[in-house]
Amino acid sequence: MNYLKKIWGSIMDSSINPLSNIIDIRIRHMVMQILAFMWSAVFSLYIFDALYIFKFTAIAHALLIAAVFITAFTFNRAKNKPEIFDHKFFRGKDGEHE
Repeated sequence: MNYLKKIWGSIMDSSINPLSNIIDIRIRHMVMQILAFMWSAVFSLYIFDALYIFKFTAIAHALLIAAVFITAFTFNRAKNKPEIFDHKFFRGKDGEHE
């Protein structure tokens, strides 16, 4: 099982794969999105032989990758700068922590 996780990470984790050399995480994310759209198109044409399937697979890939990056970014911020979660936005109506 660890072997599969290692393979998965070497492809899908941009902090491990060669895209980790791109310093700006936004650019790294964009490149991952482009690759996801490309693979969505390839699988749509190859497996289903129908271009209309592409829109569903492309949207699914974009949502999945965006969710992974948003989660990773949030976890990273919570680890390195937890004080950003201490703003009014995260407080109750009376301004105090609940």
